[in-house]
Parts: sequence; C-alpha cells; structure tokens
Amino acid sequence: MLTFDDSYFLGETRDGFYIEPMMKCAWAAQLEVMCVIKQICEKYDIPYFAYYGTLLGTIRHKGFIPWDDDMDICMLRKDYQRFLEVAPRELTGEYHINSPYTQDEYTYVFSRILNASSISYDPSRLSQFHRCPYIVGVDIFPLDALPTNPSEESLLNQLIYILISVVGRYDDNPEDIMAMLPELEQLCNIKLDTQRSIKNQLLRIADSLCQTYNTSDSSIISYIPEDSQKSIHLQRKWFDSYDYLPFENIFLPVPKNYDAILTALYSDYMTPIQHCAGHDYPFYKKQITAMAQTITQRIINGEKPFTF
Repeated sequence: MLTFDDSYFLGETRDGFYIEPMMKCAWAAQLEVMCVIKQICEKYDIPYFAYYGTLLGTIRHKGFIPWDDDMDICMLRKDYQRFLEVAPRELTGEYHINSPYTQDEYTYVFSRILNASSISYDPSRLSQFHRCPYIVGVDIFPLDALPTNPSEESLLNQLIYILISVVGRYDDNPEDIMAMLPELEQLCNIKLDTQRSIKNQLLRIADSLCQTYNTSDSSIISYIPEDSQKSIHLQRKWFDSYDYLPFENIFLPVPKNYDAILTALYSDYMTPIQHCAGHDYPFYKKQITAMAQTITQRIINGEKPFTF
C-alpha cells in the first residue's frame, strides 16, 4: 500500500476549487489501482503513458487537476492488446477489467481496471483503499493509426461515431434502434446476432474499425472514438521516449514530447479552466444514488437492507 500523511485526506482548496475529504480518499484509492497497473506493465515490459487529464495534471499540478476525479492512461494498440491478455491472470482479489470483451453491458470502447464491483464498508476494504468505500478505477485508452487520406479518415470516423451513438441511444429507444438495424448492417457491412447484446456487438465492431489502419505506414495516431470528434492528430514518434514525473506521491511515465501532445489535446493547456470532466462530479455520486435506490427497493419488498 501507498503511504500518505494524515493531512493529505483533509479537505483543501486548490486553484480556487474545494476538494472534499472523500475525494482525497478516492484519489488515494485510484493511485493504488494505478500501482497495480504499473506492476503488471513493468513485469511484462508494456509501455504506458499518462493521458488526457492525468497527463495535464502531471505537468500543470504535479497531481490531480483539482476538479478532476479520475485517472487516464494510454497505450499503443499492440501494447494495449498485450496488457488485456496478461492482466486477468495478474489481477488479484476483487480487481478486474471492464471492456467490451469482458462485460456485455459495458458501454465504452476503452477499458477500465477497477478495484471492486460494489460499494463496501468492510474494514479490510476501507483499510486497503484509504477509507474509500466506492468502486474506483483507471481508464486505459488504446491509440490507433489514422489513415493519411482525409476522405478515408472522415469515413472511418463517421462509421465509428454512428456505432457508438447507437449504443448510447439504445437503452432509451430500443425499439427504434432494432428497427434501424438492417440499415446499420448494410452501412457498416456487418451482420448482428439479435439473440446477443446489440450494444456489445456494436462496441466490438467499433473497436475493430479503430484498428483498420494499424498495419499501414501512417505515423498519425489517436484514441479514435473520442479524439476524432476534435480532430486530434498525434505523431507516433511523440511516444518513443518518456520520463517519469511526479503525480501526487507516485511517478507516472510521461512522453518527453508532452508539450506537443497537450497542445494537440487542449491548446493553451497551462491556463487552468475550472470545469469537470465529461461525467458527473464527483463520480461516486451515481454510486451513492444507486445504492440508496437498491436499499429503498429492498425495504419496499420487505427484505432486510444491506449489512455494512
């Protein structure tokens, strides 16, 4: 386990933003997950890099961006595939991988390493994860090659965007989505099995499309499902070398050409813009709500609430 001064878990204001004590516990828990990933990558010589807000936080804050609540890393696709192959046999306890290939109901193309599957106030869990009872994890994004032909890139991006958009709309409009499946199959030259999870099949197809140009001589890479919507083009050579830089009380691998990467991702990245990530802050708010709904339903059904 990582060690922290007791003062680390106190609420504090950084850059004008108040960070509550529980978020500090969640940060510490995520750092524990990051260390597990680090151990696996070092054992199998798998390169990985701080990415998105974690890369920005490393450079600008030497740790978490005050208004951020998660950790992101990236890998080149070949390294990402190798990590997904070896990680399951290295993860212990409740640690596990969420990806389109491990969970039918998972709704992202990228993968996520999580410390647990449910909220727990068990003393051993609270001790291991610095008094954080919530499910925490680290997101891992695969970087794939983009075609050098702009028309081909546009077509690839559109197909992937359509597939992911359909997944996002499926739960709210399942009948409408099912009605448009023949058109979608024709557009993407695919055949879907209606007896299996449609969302999962679409995500797997999107992931396969992302890998289309990895055997080409293209030097441009990105996390296509997200970066393509912002026209983010990264040079593969920017990830050829890296340094370990401090992030809270650990060190993370950061490409030496981080300036070019962060400029491509955020333009004027050294100027803080206080906002939250693309999800509700704090992330554990949804977990608290879901737990409360479950407890309420158990009481309504005459069942005993959970014992914590």
